[in-house]
Amino acid sequence: MLNGSSFLRRFKKLLAYIIISVIILPMAAVVLLIARRSSSSVPRLVWGEAPIISNPIWARALRDGGHVSQSYTDGYCYSINDRADYDQTIQERFPHCNLEFQRLFGFFDALLNYDVFFISFNGFFLGHTPFWRLESYFFRLAGKKVVVMPFGLDAYVYRRVRSMGLMQGLMMSIPLPSRQQRKLQKKVDYWCDNANAVIAGIMGPDGFGRWDVLVPSVININEREWTASCRLSNADGTNGTVYVAHAPNHRGFKGSEFVIEAIRQLQEEGLKVELILIEKKPNAEVKRIFNQDADILVEQLVCPGHGLNALEGMASALPVVCNLEDDNYLMPMRRWSYFEQCPLVSASPESVKSVLRKLIVSPSLRKDLGAAGREYVEKYHGISAAQFFYGKVIDYVYGREETLSALFHPLLSARVLELGRIDHPLKSSRLPD
Repeated sequence: MLNGSSFLRRFKKLLAYIIISVIILPMAAVVLLIARRSSSSVPRLVWGEAPIISNPIWARALRDGGHVSQSYTDGYCYSINDRADYDQTIQERFPHCNLEFQRLFGFFDALLNYDVFFISFNGFFLGHTPFWRLESYFFRLAGKKVVVMPFGLDAYVYRRVRSMGLMQGLMMSIPLPSRQQRKLQKKVDYWCDNANAVIAGIMGPDGFGRWDVLVPSVININEREWTASCRLSNADGTNGTVYVAHAPNHRGFKGSEFVIEAIRQLQEEGLKVELILIEKKPNAEVKRIFNQDADILVEQLVCPGHGLNALEGMASALPVVCNLEDDNYLMPMRRWSYFEQCPLVSASPESVKSVLRKLIVSPSLRKDLGAAGREYVEKYHGISAAQFFYGKVIDYVYGREETLSALFHPLLSARVLELGRIDHPLKSSRLPD
């Protein structure tokens, strides 16, 4: 039963959508006509609407490469990021409107000012409104291009997830989408049908049915903002303490309980090892810890592949541990992309203790893996890598590239051959015996 204030909020929202319904078509007709005529010969790029930190990182990278490129988001993640990290938000662009009108005006404002839209499966600003199905038609009529890349919860339709371990991690940390699968599935299918390009990354096997280029991750970072660790510790768990960092945003999804237990058991065995648990800290503090305090980073032990935090750890020249055990996800990445060169160390909840023991007792191994990780980020996930990759994606959506299917093929890709191999001691992400 609704109380008075809840009823009033819903009534105001309904009234706003009724008003929007009356004005959206005539406004759209005018905006679409102007937008189609105002398209630039050099594509203008926009990254949104989700306030994930990757959007401003991509925007800056392509802007540094000579494009007009901005992030345009629905708010920003103020708890861990600074406002200065982002370009435009609809809240500041239209401060005197309620959220429903901010999203409407933000969408049409973007149609007038940008040509290529890099979005998630949320859609753009109309994605959280009853008019979300109109977005692709408006984009097409305005002559715009759309590239869709998932970031996680926008596109995980739980019944399509192939890994039971991943499914359990999701249910432990984020169970609500299991009750919203029909809604999520409609959006995933809609954008797979209507986008000019879909770049699914490691999530590709989980029910998309489409990707236009095979890459293990779509994430990039500014490697110049992450300096190599200055610790250079020779500690081996006997002559000194080794510090293991772990930074979960969702403990169940990252397998944090297994990391904590592994450290406890190693301490009981007599090794000098300490866990640095990093939670709800701003990015500046994470950078400081990686640079000054940590010797090893365990990113996650449940979800196949890696996320942003693993790239941050590698950019800081730390050896990084992730779950790369499931060949259903990872073997195609090794076979048809550069992923065999990735120096991430694979561990499962069952093997993490032995993997950590090997890293703790061998400072020289940690150093070699850290150097290889920094090189990997620079070559494949740094600023110049983003400029190359998204430059190719832009060429593809405009028809200047026929296909991207072999863009990073280890035998056929000119880019991979030009960059050269990264030397490290791992075989299929496993440590040597």
